Amino acid sequence: MIREVIDGQQRVSAVLEFMDDKYALAKNIESNCVGKTYSELSEIQQNKISQYSFICEVFYGVDDADILRVFARLNTYSVKLNLQELRNGRYFGQFKQTVYSLSVEHLEFWRNSKLFGEQSIARMQEVELTSELVILAMAGLQDKKKSIDSFYERNDDAFPDSLKLADRFRRTIDSIAEALDDSLPVSEFRRVPLFYSLYGAVYHRIYGVPGTDRPTPASGRLSSADAESLRDATDLLSEVVHSAKQEGVASPAYERFVNACLRQTDNIHPRTLRLETIYDTAYG
Repeated sequence: MIREVIDGQQRVSAVLEFMDDKYALAKNIESNCVGKTYSELSEIQQNKISQYSFICEVFYGVDDADILRVFARLNTYSVKLNLQELRNGRYFGQFKQTVYSLSVEHLEFWRNSKLFGEQSIARMQEVELTSELVILAMAGLQDKKKSIDSFYERNDDAFPDSLKLADRFRRTIDSIAEALDDSLPVSEFRRVPLFYSLYGAVYHRIYGVPGTDRPTPASGRLSSADAESLRDATDLLSEVVHSAKQEGVASPAYERFVNACLRQTDNIHPRTLRLETIYDTAYG
């Protein structure tokens, strides 16, 4: 039987790693075991450790959403809340419910694409990204994250476009997953700022992003030819960024794009430049 540890992973991991001789005990403890590894302890001492019981609460039949809620509640007063966790405690209406449901619905995508690990998910960072992507579809590219709160507030009582935008979100994420398949987890576009722009380019191709001046068929779907072009473009641009990071210099043809990927990534100008470069490389 496999069990997941909701809270206390560091403590359990520390004990298991000590039993694997990955470190020795500290020298500032009051014990005759100072500085010893597990294998250097006596059999009696080893048994005291291996037979020690942690007091725990076991949950049965809970899904990922419930686990995340429990983790968030356990850590509310021990870890400083980030902005998205504060929003989660401040707003309860339609917009919050929509983006939270969409983010939980796509947990496997976030994990498989390497966009978010378990700690980031527990801190609701995927909810914040989902919020930004829904806002992008509603009102176009935004400058940093400073506008998120205003959308939560304005759409707290009613969010009339929730069904349409949720459906478009799902279709866009599915299109990205199908087009990039196994390439996204090893691509520079698994970084959240770059994924934001990738999502915007795909959304613009399918539906049109408000305020974006690139021509778009807005056909409601990504054709097989569109998907192939998108993969070729992201492979190329990912390699450009990766090479620039390794070598410390970018090709002149992509210098502005690379700078937009590595500096002030959440400002409106680099967000716009990245979206337009992705779109033009794939469909220009």
